[in-house]
This record gives sequence, structure tokens and C-alpha cells, in this order.
Amino acid sequence: MIRLKNKYDGKSAVVVLGGPSILEQNIDLGLINKDKYTIFVESKALTPHFLDSGLEPDFCVMAFPEKWKSNSLQDCVFRSFLAQSNISSLLKPEHDNVVGHMKENFDSYFEPWRAHRGAHKRYRWKPDVYLKESPYELIREFPNAMIIARRDLLAYYFPDFEYPNETYFFEYSSDSEAFDLERYYNPLVQSDKVILADNSFYNSAAISLYPLLNFMGFGEVFFLGMDMSMLGSMEYAALYTFKSMFHYWWYFVRSSHAFNPNYKANRPFYFRPKSEFNDLHLIWNYEPIRFVRVYNRFKYAAPIKDIPSVSIEHFLANQ
Repeated sequence: MIRLKNKYDGKSAVVVLGGPSILEQNIDLGLINKDKYTIFVESKALTPHFLDSGLEPDFCVMAFPEKWKSNSLQDCVFRSFLAQSNISSLLKPEHDNVVGHMKENFDSYFEPWRAHRGAHKRYRWKPDVYLKESPYELIREFPNAMIIARRDLLAYYFPDFEYPNETYFFEYSSDSEAFDLERYYNPLVQSDKVILADNSFYNSAAISLYPLLNFMGFGEVFFLGMDMSMLGSMEYAALYTFKSMFHYWWYFVRSSHAFNPNYKANRPFYFRPKSEFNDLHLIWNYEPIRFVRVYNRFKYAAPIKDIPSVSIEHFLANQ
């Protein structure tokens, strides 16, 4: 990662986060000007729909490589396994094969872990396995995209990682200290390693991206599909895979204890926890870098206070 320090000084980036607003509002990702923007794609946003858009990412972010083993639908099935609940009757019939395959091949993909520490740790992924149409499978379509990955987790979950993509590594500090904005945004460089400050953020996968963007020197970053919801990404989001939002709510009630031991639902329930909004408020306004949310009002996309935003139409028209 040290090789990317200030490489993009003053340039602009687009981060595709994959919230269902991208599909619901018919955002044509293929219209994004690659001559102007460096394109990042977050793990679950890499789906067949993303491939069909024609947008070539410059970077694929693997902050937590285990998240690349499944798409959002497959992740819901896995969460139902952790919660020991039946998801089959809640999904649209065309997804029966996904549940069936994961059940029939359970021992090939998962292993018992630390159930004594909570349902969220009942099972974990085995190394070097992943599902069809997962981000890890689809990244093969972009051999020229660079990968940013957490070194230790990539080594564990994909010990035989052999993709040709240029890969840049970062690590996390093992020292837990009180949060400091300057330290958070300026990773420690030590023995050619880039080390992010440890933090207690609930969604540490997303939160790890901000200091990396600053480290690379970007002056402005636009986020697409930043819905701040629990509905999943792209065509695998709950809006398209569950029979109805009531069915998704019922899955949520039975499985949310397997998300995190301290998980507290927001209102409405499909918005991400309040703590994540508080985390954004804490880190968003950092003077050297400007973050902008590309956002049109949408029932399932949460409003976020104190964050600059532009409409989809304005963003596309002013590239």
C-alpha cells in the first residue's frame, strides 16, 4: 500500500457501494466518466448487474476478504444458518436452488467455530472456498483491476490466492487507543507496511476505506448506492430476493441476533444501526478530503445529516 501514497494527489474518485437505489433509480453506471474518476467497487456491489453496466473498476476493495465469498442473497442464507432459522419459505421460489445448494454442501463451505461467543460465530467460512456469482468469482472478469486487501485475512481465507491482479495490502494496529481523527485518517507507515488505527466502529469494513482514500491523496470522493440500509446490494438486495418486505422483516426478526452480539435495530428496521450514523458524523468532515453522497430521495435509502450531497442527475451532467 505504501506504493500508493499520494499517487492520486488532488484527483477525484467514485466509490460504488451497491445499495438497491442504484437499480431502483436506474443509475447507468456505464455513464461514469473514467477519464475523470478513479473507480472503486465495494465487495458486495460486484455482481452480474455491475458487470453488465460496462464500468471497469480501477480498484476492488477487500477490507474483509471473507465478504467476497458470497453475494448479498447468499449472505442472508448464511445468516439464517447462524441463527438456525429457515429462510426457504421467505425467498422467491427462483432462489430455492441457492438455499438448496448451500444446505447440501454445507460441510464443504463452513466449519464450526466459536458458538460459545454467540450465534454470529457459530460457523465460519473454510479457506479457499466461495460461491458461484460471489464477488470473488466475478473479479476474474476484471484482471486489470487492482485489489486493496487486508493482508492477514486474505492469507487466511484465500491462502492459495493466485489472481493476476496487482494487490496492495494494509494492516490494522493491534493497539486499541481512544479515537483520534488525525490518527484515523493518517495510517502509520512502519517497515513499508501501512497500518490503520484500530477502531471500534460497527461497520469497520466500510470505515477502513476513508483513511485509505486519504492516504492515496484523493481530494474528492463521490459515493453511489450509499443507502445505509440492511437490504443488501444490487440485484441480490432483499427488495428483489424476498417475497415481500414483510417476509424480509420476518427473516430479520429471526436472524438479526446473528448479525452481531450487540446489534440494535434502527427505526425503520431496514436502516443500518444508529451507531453507524454516529460514526459517519464523527469522521465525515475532514478538511483535506471532500466526500460527497450522490443521492436522490428513496424510501429505502436513509437520509444522513451534515453530509454534502448532489443529485444523480447533477453528478452525471457535470462530469
